Amino acid sequence: MPGTETGAGQVLILYRYINRQLLTTTIVVTIVLMMVLVSGRFIKYLASAATGEIAADVLFLVMLYRLPEFLQLILPLSVFIAVLLVLGRMYSDSEMAVLRSGGIGQSGILRGMAVPAAVTTFLVGLFGLYVTPYGETEVARLLEEQRGRSVLELLTPGRFHSRGDKSGTRTAYAESLNREEQALENIFISDFRYAGEDGPGMLVTVLAGRGQVVDRDGITYLHLQQGHQYQGAPGDPDYRRVEFQEAMVKIGEERAVSRPPKVRSLPTMELLTMQGADVRAELQWRLSLVLLVPMMLIAAVPLAKVSPRQGRFNRLFPALLTYLFYVGLLLVMRSRISKTPLDQLDWHHSMVWIHLVVLLLVVLLLNEHRLVLMLTDWRRRRTA
Repeated sequence: MPGTETGAGQVLILYRYINRQLLTTTIVVTIVLMMVLVSGRFIKYLASAATGEIAADVLFLVMLYRLPEFLQLILPLSVFIAVLLVLGRMYSDSEMAVLRSGGIGQSGILRGMAVPAAVTTFLVGLFGLYVTPYGETEVARLLEEQRGRSVLELLTPGRFHSRGDKSGTRTAYAESLNREEQALENIFISDFRYAGEDGPGMLVTVLAGRGQVVDRDGITYLHLQQGHQYQGAPGDPDYRRVEFQEAMVKIGEERAVSRPPKVRSLPTMELLTMQGADVRAELQWRLSLVLLVPMMLIAAVPLAKVSPRQGRFNRLFPALLTYLFYVGLLLVMRSRISKTPLDQLDWHHSMVWIHLVVLLLVVLLLNEHRLVLMLTDWRRRRTA
């Protein structure tokens, strides 16, 4: 009995050792992948802020709400890479040979990784089923508000900004910003209304020395001072030039039409009560992310097996290709389901078949040694 207790204690020490290595490697890989993914998306939003499509003050809010979406995609890959690196090092340093001689094989390693697998699966499920849809809703709301803001509200000194809709286009420019008085200086505004059934198009141009954004009765205006207004084109019979000391320009006339929420931003419980091909594709995708974690963590144990002469990174690239192929099949099926009419969806339009095929491959990988022995024995019998 004392020997049994000592053996159990040694196994727990081994599990803590493996989990500590997995935690450290996962954190490092997650940080690296997050920097790559977030920097690319951040540059995209930064370009939109530079061109005046969104305000700079909501840029970090948008990125914050996008983090759960990034994490639900990065965490499974990070843990998968961490298992490959940790176990690959243990194989190359002959630590796994020592563990096998002590009676700890693949099943023991899998039991030792039960806690990180359960925690990662829980986090991915929490992000994919609840947190990410909420973040998508908030991002859609923020971007919708930015689309609804006037070009004057997004005005950046020293840059032309244009925005329009079916009725017309507004272009604005301010040379500089007086930060002490919070006033724009040397302002140019051009409003062009397209020709309609009831009359021709109209061009109104305003030049002003300075302007300030003010709120009156819940409506936002640009208070212009010392300027001129030109209506029409020079040479036209209706061309007019008006000089003014003060004028008010209403902000927000080019509001965007509100768009319906996307399926990816709807809560999971609401999707369960809805019908549609895109709804079915989104539900299967969210559940597939949860199944992806334990499936690939189990597959990583046999995929990480290398000989001491091969090195720890020998099977890293093929394993990553396997992971990317798995995720790619899920994305292709998601796109196919969402684009197929609901009445034409058949039994094979499901991600379940992809998971079943991967599960079969995982079982074959776990029993690779037995399959090799069986194949060798069969060849010997055939030869005899």
